[in-house]
Amino acid sequence: MDIIFKLPVLLVLAFIIFSLFQGMYYMAKDDGRNESTRVVRALTLRVVLSLLLFILLMVGYYFGLLQPHSLLPQ
Repeated sequence: MDIIFKLPVLLVLAFIIFSLFQGMYYMAKDDGRNESTRVVRALTLRVVLSLLLFILLMVGYYFGLLQPHSLLPQ
């Protein structure tokens, strides 16, 4: 059951990183022309994916699929 929840979280993280680099590529490639909608679209997708990741983590915590832990032994 553990991997069933962690895999979507890792996939969303991968898509967030991909969208971030895609926006950076478009920003460097467009050279200030009026074609900046590609940059806005890529960064908007990254924000939406980040919100989806946050919601996934909160749902996982609420249903007990994720357990927080501390770095200090108790």
